[in-house]
Amino acid sequence: MGTLRHIGIDKLRLYPSTLSLSLSDLCEARGRDPETTIAHLMVRERTVLPPWEDTVTLAVNAAKGLLSDEERAQTELLIVGTETPVDLEKPVSSWVHRFLDLPSRCRNFDVQHACYSATAGLRMALSWLASPAGRGKRALVIGADASLVGIGEPYEYVLGAGAVALSLSSDPGFCRIDPAVGAVYACEVSDVIRPSRRIETGSSEESLFAYLEAVAGTVDAYVEQHGPTDWAHDFAGAVYHAPFAGITLRAHQTLLPDLSRAEARRDFEARSLPALVHHRRIGGMYGGSTFASLLGMVDARPELGPGDRLSIFAFGSGSCAELYPVELGPRVREVADAARATASIDARERIDVPRYEALERARDQAHDAPNHRPEREAWADHYTRMWAGQRRCMLEGVEGWMRSYAWS
Repeated sequence: MGTLRHIGIDKLRLYPSTLSLSLSDLCEARGRDPETTIAHLMVRERTVLPPWEDTVTLAVNAAKGLLSDEERAQTELLIVGTETPVDLEKPVSSWVHRFLDLPSRCRNFDVQHACYSATAGLRMALSWLASPAGRGKRALVIGADASLVGIGEPYEYVLGAGAVALSLSSDPGFCRIDPAVGAVYACEVSDVIRPSRRIETGSSEESLFAYLEAVAGTVDAYVEQHGPTDWAHDFAGAVYHAPFAGITLRAHQTLLPDLSRAEARRDFEARSLPALVHHRRIGGMYGGSTFASLLGMVDARPELGPGDRLSIFAFGSGSCAELYPVELGPRVREVADAARATASIDARERIDVPRYEALERARDQAHDAPNHRPEREAWADHYTRMWAGQRRCMLEGVEGWMRSYAWS
């Protein structure tokens, strides 16, 4: 694999915003059994966005504080993966570039490919770092998304929001990734369709089948390209994209077809379930979910350390999937501790179902508003406690379709 193995993720951050909703409360409000629903979906909380938070602020707040001044000066590539842009022309990356004060020579753009977007950005950044153009430099990849409004819909329980920021370099502390090793499975399918910023439709059943077909497809492609692989023993853990946490068990059973369902379940609980520790409290994160699970795996399993290998499966509707290995780096524990993911998730303020519904309906209406000022009066206490003076990026308002952002 050569020296390319020394490229990878140096540092990362998970940003879960500042409000949360208990799935038990939501189930009771919808007349569903909380215990059964939570056990099946493996989600017990979800992030809810305050009125002044959107995809841009999620991306900026995830990366805020990640880079030192020297690292910022070395960053010459910024890629934002998202399927929930705030503008269909101007990329989210433009605002991120500005608010992170990145160099003017830093190339920046967005990638859209459903939940595969952040992984696509990662692979592009790795290739750039491996090239003469990227030698000795750094890349920043961010996955940021907020689910559309789904009040009363069957999939309401797995919605959420959040962002993950990855700083990549040729001296990675968190994990090493060889750009030459991995397998892709692509197949056109209309499982999920988003014809506007307010509408998401499609077939959840077809999406499930497409996801599981892609697991099998990437496994076959990986073995064809890299030889026989013992997924249960060659890797210390298995990380999966999680549109909802419960689907990862089905993915693991597909990865290990030679095991009985009971054996695969035991292996899943030991080597994969720990990765969902953050997911189960944030809900759907779209493109950032794979990396939230990667961080979650390290946070939840203190026995993991430098040199341990993990398999990662990424998927995006439409569809494209990828299966690749990572090797944990020399500073993996230090980086994970600095991310403080559990602390930021714990710090969110819990709201009840009526407040959640009011927030979501207002957010939905704001999508099509040429003039909009985020409601702050009704949320003054939350703003004072969690935002005022905290230097978080926030949406000030929209005037004539023009968005303005500022630090809190």
